[in-house]
Amino acid sequence: MKIFLDPPLSGKENMARDLAMLETASQNREVICRFYSWDSPTISLGYFQKPEKVLHLDVLEKYGVKWVKRPTGGRAVFHYREITYAVALPADYPNLPQGITGAYRFISEPIYKAFLRSNLPVKWARQEKNTTEACFLAPSRHEILLKGHKIVGSAQRRIADAVLQHGSILLDAQPEIFAKCLKDVDEELLIRQLRKRTMVISVDQFTLQKNLIREFRRYYS
Repeated sequence: MKIFLDPPLSGKENMARDLAMLETASQNREVICRFYSWDSPTISLGYFQKPEKVLHLDVLEKYGVKWVKRPTGGRAVFHYREITYAVALPADYPNLPQGITGAYRFISEPIYKAFLRSNLPVKWARQEKNTTEACFLAPSRHEILLKGHKIVGSAQRRIADAVLQHGSILLDAQPEIFAKCLKDVDEELLIRQLRKRTMVISVDQFTLQKNLIREFRRYYS
């Protein structure tokens, strides 16, 4: 497999590189992993979300927040301080489940193990219903929880012969700004929900990143 550690980039460049990974995995039949961050606070929208329906664009401009469309589905994610991961692999990779939930968990397994290696007692989530535009509000069965709080938000895209999964590992958060940027939400309620259901990880970023690389190399060797 190939692993890349990228410097902070714009949302547009980050999503372009993730999409290029998917195409390369399809063409070269190889596994590619990338860890990266963002050069400014950015809200990424799922492929089917429309910014004019989801975002207060004037509020984003006021707070210096950018937005970008992901090549994957899912809901809005606020990228601030985090480790973002992306994995692309052939659809026929050994033991990769064909079902969406099974594939999410399969691809997330080295992340789960890296958390444990970093002394974070994580567990797999049960399915919950999410009726808002915010990704982190409700975990699905493939999501990773710490003390009942969601700490990774992931999304996936499949083409004929390859799969891309990427997601955010929160190191810090700004729920107040995120809530102001979203349309048709009760700001105070959303802030309370985000604080209740999500968690910022109190772990050294470089230690966690080292453990993530180690577990991905081991898992896809």
